Amino acid sequence: MVLPVAAVDLTSVEIAASRPVVAAGKEESISVRVRIKGLPLVDQKRPPINVALVVDASASMEGAVIEQARKACASVVDQLHDGDAMSVVTFGSQAKVVVEATRVSDKTKEAAKKAIAAIKATGTTDMAGGLRAGIEQAKSMIDPNGINRVVLVGDGVPNDPSQLPSLSDQARALRLPITSLGLGPEFDETQMSMLAQRSGGSFHFVQDGDQVAKVFKNEIARMERLVAKNTRVELTPGPGVTLEEAIGLPGARSGKKLIVQLGDLTEGQVRDVMLKVKLTGHADGSKVELLDAVARYTPAAGGIEREVSEFAAIKSSSNAESLKETNREVEHQATRLRVADAIVKAMAQARAGDVPGARKILEAANKLASEGAKKFDDADLTAKVKEIAALKKTIASLAPPPLQFGALGGGGMSRRPAADFASPAAAMEMRKSHGRAMSELQGDLQ
Repeated sequence: MVLPVAAVDLTSVEIAASRPVVAAGKEESISVRVRIKGLPLVDQKRPPINVALVVDASASMEGAVIEQARKACASVVDQLHDGDAMSVVTFGSQAKVVVEATRVSDKTKEAAKKAIAAIKATGTTDMAGGLRAGIEQAKSMIDPNGINRVVLVGDGVPNDPSQLPSLSDQARALRLPITSLGLGPEFDETQMSMLAQRSGGSFHFVQDGDQVAKVFKNEIARMERLVAKNTRVELTPGPGVTLEEAIGLPGARSGKKLIVQLGDLTEGQVRDVMLKVKLTGHADGSKVELLDAVARYTPAAGGIEREVSEFAAIKSSSNAESLKETNREVEHQATRLRVADAIVKAMAQARAGDVPGARKILEAANKLASEGAKKFDDADLTAKVKEIAALKKTIASLAPPPLQFGALGGGGMSRRPAADFASPAAAMEMRKSHGRAMSELQGDLQ
C-alpha cells in the first residue's frame, strides 16, 4: 500500500536573463538561466531503494583497487534497510551476476557480503555486458513508487563502446538513472559521462579506490533525501525567440520546444539549465515574451506526475542607457558553464580522433576564461586558463591510435602507438579537468 503524498510542490522554478532589456530592431543572443530547486521534504517515510551495483573487475583493477571496490560494495549493503532491493554485477571479459536481485534482510545481507568478498579482478573490459546485466537485475525489482538506480564503477576503456548509448537510453526509458564513477587516470571519461547524462543520472570522477566507498555512501545518502524523481524541464520560447542550446546538457527537440532531462532532485539541490537564446528584432518599447518553463517530476514517494511552471519576459528598447543594464550573476555563471562545456566537448572530440578540432575548442575556451577572469575577478577562471593550456598539450593522447599500413607485411594493417603520450600524472590531470567540468555542469559545485 502506498500512502498518499501531500499535494504540495516539491520543486520550484525560477527564470533569470543576462539582460532585462535588449536592443529594438536587432538580432542578438543572450543567456537565460532556468533554475530548478528541490524543496524541503514533507514529513514522510523514505521510499524503498532498489540499487544495482555494476563493478569493473577487469585485470586493471587487480590489487588494492579491487579490494577497495569490494569494501565499497559491502558498505552499500550495510546502508540498505529491510525491504530495499540490491544486486551486484561485475564485468571482466564477461559479465557475472555476483548477487542476484533480492530483498534486503539480515540473511540476504550476510550472503551478499560473502559473495562480494570473493570478487576477483581478471580479463578485459566488457562494460556493455556488465551494464546490460545490471539493468536487467534492477529491472526485475523495479518499484515505480521507489527509488531505482544503477551505480557503475569503471577504471578502463570498454571493449566495445558502441552498445553503451542504447543501454543508457534503455535505462532512461525504464526510469532507472545510472550513476557512473570514473576511477583513476585511464577510464573513458566521454563514455562514462554520456551514460550518466543520457539516463538522467550523474557522473563522478574518483581519483583512487579509497574514494569509492565515500561516493557510494554519498549516493545512498542522496537517495535518502530524494524529493523528485525523473525530473525534466520543458522550455517553450515566445514569438521571435529561438532556444539555441542548453549549455552542457543534452536536450531533445519537439518543434520549437526544448526538453532537458535532469533526473532526480534531492532536498535543497539546485539544477540550472543555462540557455543560449537568440532574439529577432522586436519593436521599441515592446514586451518580449521570452519563454515558458514547465518542470515535470514524480514525487519520491510515488503518485502521479506533477508540474510547476514559470514564465519570463524582458523588454525591447532603443534607449542606449537602458541597454547597459545586465544581470552580472547570470553572465558570470554562463561564462563558467561555457568553459566547462568546452573542456568536456574538446575531450570528446579528441576521443573521436579530431585533435585539431579539440584544440580549436580549447583555444576559444581559453579566451573566454581569460576574459571572464578579468571581468568577474574570478580566481577559478584564472586557474582554468592554465588548466586549458596544459590540456592542449596532452589532449592528443586521447585520440585512438592511427592505423599503419603494411606493418605486418603483405599490405595488411596494424595499429601503431599514438605519436603523443601522456604520463600517468598528465593523464590523471586530464581526468581531473573533465571531472571538475562535469561537476560544474551538474551543479555539484554550488
